[in-house]
Parts: sequence; C-alpha cells; structure tokens
Amino acid sequence: MGRKIRAAKASLVAAFLAAGGAATAKSVDASSARPANTIGGAASINWGDPLIRFLKLDGFPAYLKIDGFAQFAQFYKERLLSDAATLYDKYPDQVGGLLSLYQKADAGPLTGILIGLESFYKEQNLQPLLDYMKTPGGLDNYVKFESFFSALRAGAPEGAFQFFYKETGIAGNPLKQIGTDGVG
Repeated sequence: MGRKIRAAKASLVAAFLAAGGAATAKSVDASSARPANTIGGAASINWGDPLIRFLKLDGFPAYLKIDGFAQFAQFYKERLLSDAATLYDKYPDQVGGLLSLYQKADAGPLTGILIGLESFYKEQNLQPLLDYMKTPGGLDNYVKFESFFSALRAGAPEGAFQFFYKETGIAGNPLKQIGTDGVG
C-alpha cells in the first residue's frame, strides 16, 4: 500500500474523529446517508463507519454479542465493508433511518428493539418487544429498524445479514411471523 493511500486513510480517520463520530451518526438523515468519501462513484467504507459500528453492535450490552466476537468480525470484515457500501447506495433512506436511531455511547433507542427481538428468538418471549413499542416513539423506531432490517436481508444476504444473524440470532420481524392481532 502506497504512502499516499495510507496518508489519505489516516486523514479520513482524523477528520471523522474531529467531527465527533457519535455526533455525526446522530445527525445523519436519509438524504446524507451515503458516506462522503467515494472513489469512482462507489462508496468506500472504513471500519469506523457508523453502519459498520452498528452491525458490530458497538455500544450495545455485551450479552447481545457472541463469544469470540473480535475474531468473528475480522472473518467477515471484507464482506461487511462491501455490503455496507451496497446498502448506502441501494437503500439510503433505510440506512439513514437506522443511523438516526444509533448512538455509539449508549446505543440509543435500538437497545430496546434488539433486546426485545433477541428475547423473542432465544426465549419465544415477545413481551419485551411489545413493551418497548408502547414507549413514546417506540413504534416509529421499530418501523425504522424493520425497514433497515428488510433492506439488510435483501441487499446483503450472504455477508452483513449473515454476520448480524449469527451475532444476535435475530432472523426477521416476529410481528409479521405471528401476526399483529391483539398487539398494542
């Protein structure tokens, strides 16, 4: 790798850190979900990108992650980077919606969603998800997450989706699987 490329990567990382990565992730909206650094029209994603951090569950409770997580993430690294670029290009609204909810420091509103979904898939208990959806903004947040999750399944079924599924055990939307009669 040439000296100019290394310098360019270092300056991008420095610029991201200077901009306050978490503040940047909070302020992303659907119109600016695509990463700023592009090469030849295709998005170039780095390991510190907000979407990659979400997929790696940075800032989420440790029990959501599998054992040996660091090695597992390294195994999927190239696929995650490629799939994140694809998601930014094909599904900017869905990515923007998800990133508007993600906060690295405490994971933000996504924690309640992921805990509820994990509870359903591991224990067949839908109640934590239903309880979260009754909180102010909970249903809207869940709709944003589900929109992104559908895009993840469609746009990255062999890479990022498999990584996220193996990491969390979350396979889909349980409300679609069991019906929504009586929910609310």
